[in-house]
Amino acid sequence: MVAIKFLLAALVLMLVGYVLRRPPKGHWHALAGFASSFILTAAVINIGAARSGIVRDGPYAQIAANALHRISEDDTPYILFVGASYSRNAINDKALTRQFKARGFDKKAITFALEGASLQERDLRLRQFLKAAKRPPEIVFLEASPEFDRAPTHGFVIAKFSERVIGQFDPRGTLWAVRGLAKGSPDGAADFVKNTLLLGLHIPLNWFNVGLFNEATTLAKAAPLSSWDPQDTPRRTVEVADRHRGLYAKNVPTPALFAWGEAFRAAQEKTLRQAGVNAIAYYFPPVIDAQERAYLRAICAAHPRTPCIAPDDPLMLAKLDGPVWFDEEHLLAPGAAVYDQWLAEKIIASGILGAPHSPTLLALRRNS
Repeated sequence: MVAIKFLLAALVLMLVGYVLRRPPKGHWHALAGFASSFILTAAVINIGAARSGIVRDGPYAQIAANALHRISEDDTPYILFVGASYSRNAINDKALTRQFKARGFDKKAITFALEGASLQERDLRLRQFLKAAKRPPEIVFLEASPEFDRAPTHGFVIAKFSERVIGQFDPRGTLWAVRGLAKGSPDGAADFVKNTLLLGLHIPLNWFNVGLFNEATTLAKAAPLSSWDPQDTPRRTVEVADRHRGLYAKNVPTPALFAWGEAFRAAQEKTLRQAGVNAIAYYFPPVIDAQERAYLRAICAAHPRTPCIAPDDPLMLAKLDGPVWFDEEHLLAPGAAVYDQWLAEKIIASGILGAPHSPTLLALRRNS
């Protein structure tokens, strides 16, 4: 890393020295010379960092590092669950792995989720992970929810001008943010103006690599951080009446899908296929609000050929009617255990895992 910084610094000094020795004539020429040198240097740094596997450090880079470590342990085919805090508090990947293997499926589940992660941030870290991984995941489950599908600049809700938000507005992330904002904002004109201004301030910070080398690392060197983040103490109490109103709701209207989120996932699926991923599926962990759960059900209906697991099973929701909630949108560890058992059964029933590998189960199937 020090050597790379030294080489880049030398390149900058050479460009500056060239301009000083052969200064352009006129103020506008001088400004153009400086600007072109600055932009060229930024582009060289950006391209060089990408090709060298240099990424911005942070919790998602550490989660990616943990995923790399998990897949290096053995050659077991693995499944990624890509999402935000809904998944991070709900999916115990090691428990899922045990359930798969107990049922004869030699598959490893890996949670790849971070709280507040926008669709662009998940996509960025997923692409960095795929580049660093020796083999792609066999299956990728994409978390889908209205909160993130409606917001092409969701990162500004979490922490403006942070490493996480600056990092996600690379050219690809910027393009998708612009495409989303071009359709307007579901929260009105004031929100549209605010997010447009913030995007205009964040883009140059990313494109000119502000803070990159202060935070630079490679996924191989980042400190591993488990994505599974079990919670044992509620953030706030979910009242019994609120649980019943949400978990037992009937005749919930089917919500309209946000076109931006749908288009983003379609493009992401193409990238994953090109990277060698065999299958892609959708899911969403349980929440109290019935409309949020209905959103994933609407996605499932819109994509009948894609495996899709909506958290709308009344029996499973009834088991979550208790003190198993971190808040209205996240599960405590006991609630996650209920969901994970149900999720494993639904994944197996979907057929996406293929046939079981256990010799015992195969023999039982042949004899049945």
